Amino acid sequence: MRKGRVTKEEQRGRIKLLLRFIFTFKYAARNQVDMFIQQIMNMTYTRRLIAYCLKESYLKSCRERWSKTKIYYLTKKGTDFIYEEECFSEDYRFEKSCLGVNTFNLHNIAVEVYFKLKKLLIIKEWFCAWVLRIGEHKRALIPNSVIALQSGTVIALEIETQVKKLSELKHMIDIYRYDIDKKPKYNAVLMVIEYKFEYEGIKKRLLHLAPEFCSRAFILADLDMFNQGLCCYQNEIRSLEEAFKLLAERRKNGQEI
Repeated sequence: MRKGRVTKEEQRGRIKLLLRFIFTFKYAARNQVDMFIQQIMNMTYTRRLIAYCLKESYLKSCRERWSKTKIYYLTKKGTDFIYEEECFSEDYRFEKSCLGVNTFNLHNIAVEVYFKLKKLLIIKEWFCAWVLRIGEHKRALIPNSVIALQSGTVIALEIETQVKKLSELKHMIDIYRYDIDKKPKYNAVLMVIEYKFEYEGIKKRLLHLAPEFCSRAFILADLDMFNQGLCCYQNEIRSLEEAFKLLAERRKNGQEI
C-alpha cells in the first residue's frame, strides 16, 4: 500500500467504502468494522478512519444491550454521502430494536459469511434482508441475504439459528423450488446452520422432503464446516470453491440447477 498523505478523493473513496459496508448490513460491530478496513480496504490502522467518520457525523455509535458491544450505524449525513451508489439509502433506518438477541446473532453470522465468501468469490452485490423486505408483504419468506456473483450466479443465503418445524422446512422448499425452477430468481440456496447437531437434523429432513431438488439446489454447512471452507453439495462433502464451481458450470451449460 502506498505510504504518505492521502488526497481528498482517496479519503472520500475510503469513507464511501466503509459507509457502504455498514449500510449493507444496517450496522456493524467494532471488530467487524476493523476487519473490513484491514482485510477489504487493506489498511493497517483502523482507528483514524473510524474517528474521522464519527467526528464528521457520518457515523454514530451505541452499545448492544446484552454484550455491550460497540455498534456503528449511519447518520442522515452518512446516507446522503452514499446516495448515488446506494439506491435504497432513503429507506435506511436504524433502531435499537434491531439489536435483539436472535437478530444480533443472525447479523453477526451474516457478516462472518460475508468475509469468508469475499476470500473465495468475486461478489458483485450483497443485499441483506432489510433491503429485500422493502415493498414485500411482512409475512413473505425473505432470505437473510441475496448474493450476486460476478459470474452471474445469484445465491439466497439462509442462516439457521433455531430448529425449524417440518412444516416450515416444507414451506421453504416450496418457495425456493418456485424461485429457482419456475421464476427463476436464484440459482441456489446457501444454508449456514449455527450448530452441528441442528445441521444434521436439517440436512436429513431436507433430503427426506425433496431429495432430488435439495441435493442440487441447497449448499449446506454448519458454521464450523463453513469456516473450514467445507459444505455439503449434491450429497457430498466438498470445498466451498468446488461447490460454487459446479454450480456455475451447471448454470453455464444451461442445466437445471
